[in-house]
Amino acid sequence: MIPEEGFGIFLCVVKGKEMWDLNGTSLCNNMKSVSLQWISRFMLYLTLPIPYTSTLQMAVHPPNNVHIKDLGNLGILEMTWQPPAFINSTSECSVRYEITHQVVNEQRWKSVRIKQLTYRGAFNLEKNATIKIRTYLKGQCTEGNEVWSEWVEANYQVSLQGAPETKVKDFRCINHKYENLKCEWKAGVLGSIDNYELLYWQDGMSQKKKCKKYMTRNEMNTGCDFGREVFEMFSDLFICVTGIPGMDPIRPSYFILQAQNIGKPGIPENLNLTMDISDELVLSWKEPKGKLPAHCFQYEIQSKNQMDMWQTVANQKESSQYSVKRSEISNSCLRVRGKANIYCADDGYWSDWSPELCWTGPPSELDLKWLYSIAAVISVFTGLCVVACVYTVRKKRQWSKKLQCKAKELVYEIDSGHNLKC
Repeated sequence: MIPEEGFGIFLCVVKGKEMWDLNGTSLCNNMKSVSLQWISRFMLYLTLPIPYTSTLQMAVHPPNNVHIKDLGNLGILEMTWQPPAFINSTSECSVRYEITHQVVNEQRWKSVRIKQLTYRGAFNLEKNATIKIRTYLKGQCTEGNEVWSEWVEANYQVSLQGAPETKVKDFRCINHKYENLKCEWKAGVLGSIDNYELLYWQDGMSQKKKCKKYMTRNEMNTGCDFGREVFEMFSDLFICVTGIPGMDPIRPSYFILQAQNIGKPGIPENLNLTMDISDELVLSWKEPKGKLPAHCFQYEIQSKNQMDMWQTVANQKESSQYSVKRSEISNSCLRVRGKANIYCADDGYWSDWSPELCWTGPPSELDLKWLYSIAAVISVFTGLCVVACVYTVRKKRQWSKKLQCKAKELVYEIDSGHNLKC
């Protein structure tokens, strides 16, 4: 199909002398001018992408000799490689390497870019560790654009010995008050003389360690009490529960934890329940003692309902006080518990509940002024009663004396010799 401008030029050329009139000549000149503009724009668009296209088509090779090594720290793998051969002879481009792998205990993938020829990462050794790497170039050799190679994939799998049913079950660790770590598990299917051994390692240790104090059940190791051993916060702790050397092989179980994510704080302390002048119940407390700072806590407050069952009435962060109108809750009994908030830990355990506190003060309908008024009235009434009693006693004594005098007067009239003393 011929564009309108091209069709105009075609007509001008074919018709020749028939288009020599004034109007026809102007029409042809205009068509030629428009056509030349479109042709020049088209040629410009063709020439501009040439450098960019040539850059993208530049061959970039992935790293060579990719290897993965287990460092023996229960989950740390080291990846090494060599740069592509052609990069050694050029200094016009900066070279980076992008590594991507799945994050432990999560579904997402982690991606990092580095200049070094080595990389260490944490992996669950029970699963196949898959790592991908590629080369990035940018600089004069790519005319300032960033180009990259294809991915190179490397895999690592630990040779797992022992039957799957020998693995531990329901493994769980709790860092009590962020000071005392305990891990527990249930035993799998083992022989009568087989038993478990726990190994652990954290960055800063020269080598992996063995559990020193086991918790047992029927002579079977079902947990480890780490005592007062200090573990760093926000640093991976690698744990492996496997069989004792020399016994039948037990399928190892690998775990990667962080101390702040398995913490269970103590019970909130110094609880106090009061009633203020605005008829509000005020529950106050202090954060439990331990390594967790006050700003890292969140709290849950519960009240008893009409069925005498606990229900949550508030969730709050940091604040160590809760106020509520007494009319808004069906019972005046409250309790509270604490946990690390999302700003200081990804997870954790709630503390045990505090003892319940119930408001047993005077009924809230009686204002203090009324209490003072009633007390004043009672005091006045009591005083009046005392005065009345004293007055009555004195009157009785006066009447008693008068009666005695009357009696003596009668006796004197009868017996004039009787001495009258009133």
